[in-house]
Amino acid sequence: MNPPNLPFLYLSEEDVQRTLSVAEAVDLAERGILADGQGQVAGDKFYMNVGDAGFIKPFSGYMAGEEFAYVKTFNFFPANPERYGLPTTSSLVLLFHADTGQPVCLMEAGWVTGLKTGASTTITARWLAHPEAATVAIFGAGMQGRMHLQALAQRFSLEQAWVLDVQPEAAQRFAQDLAPELGFPVTPLPLAQREQAVRAADLVITVTTGNQPLVEYEWLKPGAFVAKLGSYQEVALDVLTRADKVVVDRWKYVAPRIPELKMLAAQGRFGPEQIHGEWPDIVAGKLPGRESPEEIIVYVALGIWGEYAAILPEVYRRARALGLGKELTDNS
Repeated sequence: MNPPNLPFLYLSEEDVQRTLSVAEAVDLAERGILADGQGQVAGDKFYMNVGDAGFIKPFSGYMAGEEFAYVKTFNFFPANPERYGLPTTSSLVLLFHADTGQPVCLMEAGWVTGLKTGASTTITARWLAHPEAATVAIFGAGMQGRMHLQALAQRFSLEQAWVLDVQPEAAQRFAQDLAPELGFPVTPLPLAQREQAVRAADLVITVTTGNQPLVEYEWLKPGAFVAKLGSYQEVALDVLTRADKVVVDRWKYVAPRIPELKMLAAQGRFGPEQIHGEWPDIVAGKLPGRESPEEIIVYVALGIWGEYAAILPEVYRRARALGLGKELTDNS
């Protein structure tokens, strides 16, 4: 059989955004998560520190039976906005044909990173949150916060959202943009009123680049689900020590990088024996998820590969079908 001879395609952020809807991404994320739980996804990642400036994280994955595998980079340089007027994060994806290993696509991946993460948290919440959750507090009014609310609205009958950000104007824009689209109230609140939001929320999502405890355990209502997704401290330490269950995506990745886990480990108060388990084991049925309506469950994640392994190849296929992107040749 002759090997496939596909042109090498470059996709800009605008191209990528034209390929998938949020609803489609949630469905694909669920497919990838289930495949991961069944042991059908290969992947790995590591963090490469670049002096004291930041880190570059290469991240790879492949789902059995898929046409394409990927390597994605996520770069985090926190001083960029102040020093250079550049974003804190940037991302790129290379797709490779699974039969030949030949590269077929280079895509800008800032938007799809937010899309994947929101979709992933949504599927996780369907397993671990109260099934009738209707209220959500989102900390962080950037792309990640927006994607999370849009994705959660695909699988939950939301009635109220609160958005909180260190920049009040960002929270205002978030609410003005998304409330008409989603059809339920989206209320911006200053951080000083965060207790009010957390006490009322069934779902609490933290996707910030700040470094302060935003959520206290005493504020969490019975049955609350907390997704702690930022790389800095976002929750009080007792949110982890007093929760009924703490679930992580992969312990070996979160343990050395999540500030709350590092602080608790240094105090001898938290280790792998304190977690309920890793998320793929719950999907595989090796461990139970939510077992009662009253459980407070905390999910700590830095991202794994199943969702990307399902989403990124479909972005490429959709882009080719729509005639998007630019074919790169030796003369490009």
